[in-house]
Amino acid sequence: MNKVLAVFQLLRIRQYYKNLIMFVGIFFAGKLFDFSIYPQLILAFIVTCLSSSISYIINDIKDREFDKIHPEKIKKRPLANGELSLLVAIILLISIIGIIIVFLIYFDNLLFLILILFIIANGFAYNFILKKIAFADIIGLSTTYIWRALAGCAIINIRISPWLTITVFLTALFLVTGKRIADLELLGLENAKNHKKIYDSYSGNLLNNFLILNATALFIMYTLYCVLGPLESGSIIPVENQGLLVYSTPVALYLIFRFIYIVKAKPKIARSPEKMIKDKGMIIGGILLGIIVIISMYLELGSWTFFIQS
Repeated sequence: MNKVLAVFQLLRIRQYYKNLIMFVGIFFAGKLFDFSIYPQLILAFIVTCLSSSISYIINDIKDREFDKIHPEKIKKRPLANGELSLLVAIILLISIIGIIIVFLIYFDNLLFLILILFIIANGFAYNFILKKIAFADIIGLSTTYIWRALAGCAIINIRISPWLTITVFLTALFLVTGKRIADLELLGLENAKNHKKIYDSYSGNLLNNFLILNATALFIMYTLYCVLGPLESGSIIPVENQGLLVYSTPVALYLIFRFIYIVKAKPKIARSPEKMIKDKGMIIGGILLGIIVIISMYLELGSWTFFIQS
């Protein structure tokens, strides 16, 4: 059982939730309730998760000696603490690559293939180059979310919208920057440098300025989207049926403010975004935003003409 858990740690199963970004495209294309596309999308989700694991395994193999002397990482890295051998990791890596190839042949989708290669290449670039360069590390991590979101569009032949691309990137950039600040807040500068060498190039003030810049850009982009409407090709949502969408902007702004507060007041949560579900403010704000967006995009109540006719 311990070996199974060690394999899960090596694959970073707990990080797979990040690939749920693949489902964003179907929502904004008006296909959320088109259940016929879900089997293909779920299989693509599995492939994307396995592609992410390639990067994690290679990173652990490369950094295993450093992780052995790292008090926090040695608890979570099965190669560093000896729970798994290097041979097991290599066999697992080869097996995952084989499984991915089989799925890609089955899909027979060139664009999806290219995006999966982008995800893997992005991981390589981050592990070997970008994580050593200030701000390139943040941008590199954020860019991989673009490839994941676009892969979800490609597998079901949804037009890739520039709205989707830039909003996903800005959201990821915002969260990753917040995580960097939370590391500094929780660990202190010296301990943070031991956690990641790149923190030697960062300061709290610098990252705070970057976070505010990200927040501003994200809110402006979301507001523009609410006003101008989604542009996905083949969308079943009429343009005139999005009147209520603009009323989601105050909630979106609240969520942005709430995350900035969490970064400062609850850095343990900000360091692990999956723990965000423990924050009541984020839960309530997220549910409210979801309700407004679904009503405005999928029900007639969202139409400007509805209010005019009333």
